[in-house]
Amino acid sequence: MRGCQQVLRVLRAPLRHAAAPKAIRSVVFRTQVANMSNIYKGQTPFEDINRHHSDAEIRIAQVPVIEVDSDTAVCDGGGGALGHPLEYIALDIVSQEPQACKYCGLRFKKAHHH
Repeated sequence: MRGCQQVLRVLRAPLRHAAAPKAIRSVVFRTQVANMSNIYKGQTPFEDINRHHSDAEIRIAQVPVIEVDSDTAVCDGGGGALGHPLEYIALDIVSQEPQACKYCGLRFKKAHHH
């Protein structure tokens, strides 16, 4: 009986102290720990330096200014489901410069009639 218990102990030992899960745990833990010097420098430890940089501001600046006959411009961002909520933009209040929509960036100005 005693020999049987020793065999069972040997068979159970690898199941209790499995090396593979422990190794995986340590690797996962190492990737989640941030270097303290990076935290104090204000850097993020897992920052993606290859992320996409948008050129939306450059593209919207290429759209010509829309001239409107009234004192108020109404922008819906293209209308329909692809647009944004209606934005009423007051024109010619302070300066003659075009006023931009806060949602899509389209610029409007009052048309001058001579």
